[in-house]
Amino acid sequence: MCEVTKNNLENYLPLIEKSAKQADFIAIDTEFTGLTVNDSMKYSLFDSGEDRYKKLRCSISQFTVCQIGVSAFVKQGTENRYSVRTFNFHLFPRSFGPHDPRFLIQSSSVEFLCRYNFDFQELMYKGISFLNGPQEDMIREHLSKKLLFQGLNREVDERVLQQLCSQVAEKFVTAKKGDTFIVQKTEEVQTISDYVLHNEIRNRFPSVWTSTDHMGNFVVEVVTSEKRRHLEEDSQESREQQQLLNTLLGFTRVFRILTECKKPLIGHNMLMDLMFLYDKFFQPLPRKYQDFKNSLHQLFPIIYDTKHMAFSLRKELEDKTLVESTSLQSLYSSLDSIQGKQRVLFSPDIQHGAGYDRYRKWTSHLVQCGYVFLRLAHIITLKDVRSTEAEPCSFMQYSLALKSNLNSVNMIRAAQSHIRLDAADPPSRKPELLYVKSRRIGHSLSAEQLAQWFSPYGSVDVRLMSAQRGLVATGNYRCAKDILENFKKHDQIRVCYYSVWRHSPVVRRALWTSVVVSGGICLWVLYSSSRKT
Repeated sequence: MCEVTKNNLENYLPLIEKSAKQADFIAIDTEFTGLTVNDSMKYSLFDSGEDRYKKLRCSISQFTVCQIGVSAFVKQGTENRYSVRTFNFHLFPRSFGPHDPRFLIQSSSVEFLCRYNFDFQELMYKGISFLNGPQEDMIREHLSKKLLFQGLNREVDERVLQQLCSQVAEKFVTAKKGDTFIVQKTEEVQTISDYVLHNEIRNRFPSVWTSTDHMGNFVVEVVTSEKRRHLEEDSQESREQQQLLNTLLGFTRVFRILTECKKPLIGHNMLMDLMFLYDKFFQPLPRKYQDFKNSLHQLFPIIYDTKHMAFSLRKELEDKTLVESTSLQSLYSSLDSIQGKQRVLFSPDIQHGAGYDRYRKWTSHLVQCGYVFLRLAHIITLKDVRSTEAEPCSFMQYSLALKSNLNSVNMIRAAQSHIRLDAADPPSRKPELLYVKSRRIGHSLSAEQLAQWFSPYGSVDVRLMSAQRGLVATGNYRCAKDILENFKKHDQIRVCYYSVWRHSPVVRRALWTSVVVSGGICLWVLYSSSRKT
């Protein structure tokens, strides 16, 4: 695994691009500063794909990404083996000009990161910057005005810049035309971009020109007005501006490499990962759910979610007592066991590429995700093939066998099991909603009390329709059946399957309105007929 920071991103970028272009598929994993902005954004069994998108959009706009892992998997010629190169990126949004990002931090998310020894110091000091489209446009416009410090609260930067100017002024006094000298950049000065330093020094000293030599030294040359004009006409300044933009774009440049390659993108329970990628490196998440799906599908036309793949095979795997849970760690442990390896013969092996063997014990989440994907793809491809006829498969064979899993992204605790990025979302396969009504006149229902009564039978969510009526969504059919059976003779509430025609106040009002209107029309017709006779 390569640890990529703001200090070495430029060096690693060619290798990252080469790895992405050579890959058969790419696995991603992201870490965030938070998940939900408030309790109203919590996941619910009532959520459709659009409901969930609206909740996540509200939260994602206020949190940020703090780490992204990218693993490129490539098949090794005719060998039944895939080589993997993994890159780990610490991210931190940098301020510049009018761009001064703000984001929330959720305590539970930080505690989760701490449990896995997340390096917050690496994040703050070496985190890679990033921008989405509108943020990049704003910075480009700001740079075009060349007012890099004006009107901004940059007290520390201005003080450091003054120190640098003092050095230039001290040496400039005794220098003559054609002289060059090096100005020592202190550790504080390193925090200011070279582009800003060059522009500010050149603006404050009309008789000098600045540059950076191959050693990274800040070089000042005393020049004539004619040479200064010639240098200003040169393209050096535009190159320096592009260097600054590249620094601020940071991981966005990696994101653009991934979107240009169009390689299959793999993740585990990856809806939130995809939405963060879209919002932080491409464009703010659109208001309309369908617009997001359409745009994301154009960016990444081939996506596989290993959690959804596991769900599609869950019954078969459970029958073989192979998988008890669809969590990534559980899937990896089961599929990597002796029984798992014997489930289908000739599953491909995975090896770290040269220099990427930091985690030879396969503890990397990304490598586990890639491993689980290949194992599940192999099982799906050969599920109707006799063991005596099994053989190694190409990635193309996997792709053809996985058509039913293509662009299907898992949804946890929701009304539907997954969303489709390239088509309409599938209908819900969850149990019908339960309808709850108080047996006592004037007795109000409590959502907390209902949840407490029903939760021993399985996963439930409660939504009150009125003081005496409510709906219950259940996680599975067994749970719904047990609740109906055990509350059949309850002395406080009556429970049955929900019927729109019988229980929806809106529909009932509409029905009664139509009855009244129809009755009125009939009476008017009868009355009119009687008058004629």
